[in-house]
This record gives sequence, structure tokens and C-alpha cells, in this order.
Amino acid sequence: MKRSTKHKIGLGLFSIMCVIVWWSITEDHSADEKAQQSKKTHYVELFMNEFELISMDENGKPSYLMTGTHLQRYNNSDVTEVKQPKLHLLQQENQWLVSADSALLNSKDNTIHLKNNVVMQQKNVEPALTMHTDRMMVHTKTQIAQTKAEVKISQGESELNAKGMTYNNTTSELKLLSRVKGFYTPTNVPSDADNK
Repeated sequence: MKRSTKHKIGLGLFSIMCVIVWWSITEDHSADEKAQQSKKTHYVELFMNEFELISMDENGKPSYLMTGTHLQRYNNSDVTEVKQPKLHLLQQENQWLVSADSALLNSKDNTIHLKNNVVMQQKNVEPALTMHTDRMMVHTKTQIAQTKAEVKISQGESELNAKGMTYNNTTSELKLLSRVKGFYTPTNVPSDADNK
């Protein structure tokens, strides 16, 4: 009788230990499988080399054109990575060319984050207004460019430096945020010969 009880207890403990071992092994495998699945589901969905991309506004007119040396987007992301982007803002009267080392296009919030060696230059105007900074965000729907980084703005002989700026391409309004310094030289000053 005692032997049978010991045998049942031993068999019961063995069964419980088997279930625990099996559960721990199964749990580890399912974690590994999940990790492998997540790696498998993260892949480049779209890529192009030497591309040209045109975006239209609500009226069917070109809003901006972007070119670059490489573009790629992952399947589970709203962000498209761009190398050597050149962004052409195509407002009829206020056209700009913005270039940088890289950019992130976010299709969900309609922004372009430009990074490293950002240069924004006015087109079809002499002398052109040029802005240099390390990073800039452009809202493509509202045509607003902004940065909180140091920015250098030059036009002809004039030069301004500031910490942060906002430029509205629709209204042509430029706001310098803080630590503004520099000098301004008017471009259309009549010479002495004109006064005679």
C-alpha cells in the first residue's frame, strides 16, 4: 500500500515537471518565432535610384517636385528615406530649391525633414535669398519651412544669423526666432550718378 502511494506521488511529480519543462521550451520557441516573424515582416517595400517625384495640390497643379539619388520605404512605415534630395517648391510666384544630404518624407503628416547641409535658395529673383542650416522641416500642404537650428540667411551683400526661423511660402513671411544678428544692405540704393 505504501509503495503504491509513493509510486503515484512520484509519477505525479514527474508529470508536473514534464509539463513545466514542456511549457518553458514552448514559450522560448514562440518568443523566437515572434522575433523571426517581426524580422521577416520588416522589409524594403519600395526603392528607386535617380528618381523624380511630383506632388499635385488639390487643384491639380504641381505643388512640389523632388529628385534624389536613392529613395526607399519599409513596408511597415509611413516614412520614406531619401539620399541627396532636391526639393523644388513650385508656387507660381515663390519658387525655391531646397537641397540636403538626406531627407525623410512622411506621407501621413505631409512633412519633409531635411538633414545635414540644408540649403534653401530662392529662384527667379536677383539677388536670390539663400538660407543655410543643419536641419529643416517643410510642411508640403501649407508650404511652411521651419527650423529650430542655427540658420544663416544671405541676399546680395546682406547677411543675418539666427537661432531658428519660420518661412511661409504662401505669404512670403519670414520670422527669425531668436539670437538675431547681422547686417542688411539695401539692394536698390540710387547711386550719386542717378541723382544728377
